[in-house]
Amino acid sequence: MSTLLEVLITCDSNNPLWTTCVWDPHTGTNLMTYKGGGTAEMKTLSLIGNDYIAAVERTKPILHVWPLNSQQTVQGMRFILPGKANALAITRDGSFIAAGIDEKIYLWQTSSGNLLTIINRHYQKVVAIKFTADGRFFVSAAEDGMVMVWSLVAVAAHPEVEHIAQTIAGQHDPVYIFSDHSLPVTDLYISKTGMHGRLTTVSCDRLCKIYDLASGEMLLNLVFDVPLSAITMDVLELNIFIGTTEGKIHQFSLTNPPRSRDVLINIENNCSTFHGHTKIVNCLSVSLDGETLMSGSSDEQVILWHIPSLQPIRTIRHKGPVTNAFFTVNFPAIFEQDFSPNIILHSLDRTLEKDSDDVTEIEVLVNKKIPFWPVIHENEIQSSQSKEMENEFKQKELIIREELEKMKKINARLYAFTIDKTLKSDPDLLKNNNKNVNKKKKRKAN
Repeated sequence: MSTLLEVLITCDSNNPLWTTCVWDPHTGTNLMTYKGGGTAEMKTLSLIGNDYIAAVERTKPILHVWPLNSQQTVQGMRFILPGKANALAITRDGSFIAAGIDEKIYLWQTSSGNLLTIINRHYQKVVAIKFTADGRFFVSAAEDGMVMVWSLVAVAAHPEVEHIAQTIAGQHDPVYIFSDHSLPVTDLYISKTGMHGRLTTVSCDRLCKIYDLASGEMLLNLVFDVPLSAITMDVLELNIFIGTTEGKIHQFSLTNPPRSRDVLINIENNCSTFHGHTKIVNCLSVSLDGETLMSGSSDEQVILWHIPSLQPIRTIRHKGPVTNAFFTVNFPAIFEQDFSPNIILHSLDRTLEKDSDDVTEIEVLVNKKIPFWPVIHENEIQSSQSKEMENEFKQKELIIREELEKMKKINARLYAFTIDKTLKSDPDLLKNNNKNVNKKKKRKAN
């Protein structure tokens, strides 16, 4: 399986055998299953770096985490959330976790478990959260129709981390607020270039909107005739794939954009359509080669489509409605027995208040070899370098002073020499000079 470049990860809502499963998309073979997590909530399945996979349980406020090479959850640690989460996102390197619980957004640091902040700017339940590829920003969407873009640095480094009370927390200012949807937002997609790319959103109001994250302007507004439920883009981000509540998937090309910003989509003329599902499409994802589209639906099917021909390649049936499904690169850790994760996990705090007397000590074990006194060694080097620079400066200063004294003596001698030569070369001037000297002497004698 080491030659496999990408795998497919799915969840469904009625499978007693496993919570999530890893598939070979080329053969439909079951490669790995993760058990003991109940039913995963919609759009909460996420990877924690290259070491873990996590999902929120639908009926309980629990985040289940599995090592990639183990069917059982992490032992000796439970991740209890402040409430049942409706959305979950984790940065690509696994450093931060964001969860949407009702209308609030909770942000944790993974390694310490510290609750950094609670954002309270949405008015209804948060349904989707996604980080940019570089992890510097994240986007939240809610049932109030609002989409907000947040800076992770601005939110995590807020003064409330230390001393603010939980009752008045969460009044952060987002980078952008998009309130163009009139009904709940159902899904969103962020370009791989992050804030230099595009943000696309779909909603129950039958609208698909494309924004430029660099300027915050809406570039395109696509109007469909049915409510929309899922969205994704291909690898080159030249085509948009939009899932509907009727089970159809529409493909819209961005290579020939329309002249007007608002476009009414005619299904027969404007875009291609994938027909195969009978119920709402919950998940969409495109393979790394850009040739295969994956769709997961409430009709208990995951269908792999050949994009150029619009034909289904393979159907993977599940026990219940598919809640999470996406393509990802193949991780070697899935097939290793002796696998030691590099990411440190810690139980998650549930409140912002911190007791200064209650200090938790964390023992960190690292595989890398680190010099015993790296900081002191650097300080010694810096101090020795500063002393050498100081000595050099003093020596240069002494040399400059000596040179100045020499120049003064030389200038005095040159002045005396020129005066003497001038007087000897002009006798009249010498006589006048002598008369002046004699007069001065007489005056002094009188």
